[in-house]
Formats: sequence, C-alpha cells, structure tokens
Amino acid sequence: MNIGTIYYLVPDIFKSKFSLRWYLREVRRGRGIAFLKSCVRNHKKAIGGIKIFYQHVKYLRELGYDAHVLALGSFDGNVYYPDITAKKVRDVGFALNANDIVVATEFCPYDGLKFSNCLKVVFVQSWIYINEKKHDNDKDKSYRELGFDYVISCSEYISKLIEELNFEDCVTVQNGVDTKVFYPEPNLREVNRILCLPRKNRDDIERIREIVSERVPQANFVEVDGVSESVIAKEYRRADIFLATGYPEGFGLPSIEAIQSGCVVVGFHGQGGAEFLINEDTALISKDGDYEGAAENMIKVLNDPELKERIRQCSQAIVKKYTCDAMKQRIGDFYQDVDRDME
Repeated sequence: MNIGTIYYLVPDIFKSKFSLRWYLREVRRGRGIAFLKSCVRNHKKAIGGIKIFYQHVKYLRELGYDAHVLALGSFDGNVYYPDITAKKVRDVGFALNANDIVVATEFCPYDGLKFSNCLKVVFVQSWIYINEKKHDNDKDKSYRELGFDYVISCSEYISKLIEELNFEDCVTVQNGVDTKVFYPEPNLREVNRILCLPRKNRDDIERIREIVSERVPQANFVEVDGVSESVIAKEYRRADIFLATGYPEGFGLPSIEAIQSGCVVVGFHGQGGAEFLINEDTALISKDGDYEGAAENMIKVLNDPELKERIRQCSQAIVKKYTCDAMKQRIGDFYQDVDRDME
C-alpha cells in the first residue's frame, strides 16, 4: 500500500458567528438569548456531513488504512462514534508526508489547502456550496485549479453538477445506511404518525401541517430534533410517514434512513435525493418548496392505505442499493485508484 495517513478534516464550524442581522432575526423569533449563547460555546448538534466523515474513517480502518478524523477547532463534531477519537491539528501540524491525504469539505475547501506536501481531496456533500464557498477571485476555478488532486461527492446529482460547472471529473461515493441501526419494526409503527425533522425549512412543515390537519384531523405530526442516532432511529420505526422538507439536499440521508426504517416518504427530494425518491413509485414528491403540493400528496397518502403500502413496498427495493457494505466498497474502490496513481 502506497497511501500513508488519511485525514478527514472537521472544520471549526460549531460556534455561531455573531451577526447583527442574524441576531435581530432571532430576537424576532424569540430566540435572541439562545443565539448569543451559541456564539460563545460549542453547539454539539448532529450534522449529517460530519457523520459521513466518521463513517468513511471507520470503513477505511476496516479496510486496513491508517485513517483519522482531524479536528480544526475545539469540537470534533462526533456525536455518533464514541470509539473514534479525533486528532487535533495542533498535534499533527500542517506539514505532512507526500503520501498522506487530507479530505476537506466543500463548505470549507480552503482548510485542505492549508496542508503542504500531501495529496488533497475535496468531498462535496452539498451542491449549493460548490462555488459559493470559494473566494471571489476563485469562483471560476475548478477544484483542481484551486489545488485539489481529487474530487468526490455523495450523490450522482452533485457529481454531474460538478462536471457541468467545473468541467472536471468527480467520483461518486454514495452514502449507505446502517441496517443494524435503521430497520423496520411494523409492530411499533403508528398509523398516520408523521415524523418531521425541523432542522431545514421549518416554515414549510408548519404550512403543510396546517393544510393537512384541517382536512385529515387524525394526522399526527411529530417533530424531532437534536437527538441521538438511536433515538431518531426509533422515531423512524414508530412513524408511518416521513415528511421530507430538506432542500437543498446533497444526498437526502434522512429520507433514505426513513425508508430503511419502513416509512413512506412524502415531501421534497432537494435534488440530491432524486436518484431514490421517485414520484409515485418510491415516494410522493413535489417540487422543492411547493408546500401546497406536498400537503396534497400527504392528504392523498393518508386517505389511500393501498397507495401508502404500495409505495412502502416499492421503496424497500431501491434502498438495498444504499447499504453500508456498498458504501464501504465504493470508498475502498476510490482509495485503491488513488493508491495505484501513486505507483
């Protein structure tokens, strides 16, 4: 093996940056004090993109690589894998070996460019940041022109978009779902229980709830946020339907976890989830932000048990493509190619 140490970089993003505009907005929402507190202390909330970094490290270790999470701030972002301890950048430094690899996020791409001598990979998990997080004078540059050796993404949509925007190759390393954590339990499922994750587009949830509740009073909307993976997994199993309001989405991990747990997905795919959220087949999908269309779809599935069960069964077939074993294979294939390039 030619590859040395692989470092997945966790950006210093777990403290809110004070902004008067954002502060006033939070004051209007009645959360002004909470916002001020978030500016002075770490907020240890689950972030899907960082979870995927830890998964990559876990599988790389199982494949025999020397892989680590490298925290660039005071918090390593780990709320999922207590057995993986992150290294601190002050202990590793920025001068690495020629066969080492750093993997940066698209949200903070310049973090990866701080390291010298090593190979650099940018892992894009959110398509809206492909050019947004580049400096003004770098907007027209591809990732390779910035200084990266490889570009990977978590979905087919992102890879195609990078190829179109930057005219560069991007390797798709799709996410997988741990079936030991996320699995259906029909006896636990509550009919008409609708699970919502308000982290994205909370206003859409409220609008959809208002429309649906007026016409289908038995609809039971339940919001869950900021809980452990085991708790959210149980909430998926209890739910009959998952309301997907995440857009934009690089991949749509909550939706695929919900499907794996036996939920019927109604809502939006955020573009990244379009490869497995297929309208009228594996889900009921509206155009991103069309809350009225999503509400109508929710009413339709609540009033048609046969449709609901047909979608539930169809979605179970497509989810088999997104297992942890498949994800591990894709990760291994990518780094094998990198290793061959070093020869």
